[in-house]
Amino acid sequence: MIPRLRPTKAPGQRCYRLIDACCEPHRQLDGLYPSLDEALSEAIAWIEHDEVETQRSLIGVEVSTGSGIWRTCRLPGPLLCPLLCPLPA
Repeated sequence: MIPRLRPTKAPGQRCYRLIDACCEPHRQLDGLYPSLDEALSEAIAWIEHDEVETQRSLIGVEVSTGSGIWRTCRLPGPLLCPLLCPLPA
């Protein structure tokens, strides 16, 4: 189990981190992000670039609280959905 580290940040400033399918800090995407959009953008870029298998592509997000603990703000799930029909050529 990966330890739940407290974020290092200025008081009142939130930061985000990505979590894996087991709700643990993500091993490949282990940075702290200043916004939810930046965290999700990094995860989507990683999935698209590495063509990650389904189980590893289940990614969630945690946000730091004012007291320095982490709360889940997005449960792990797929970030990309496949097209249901082919696009015309």
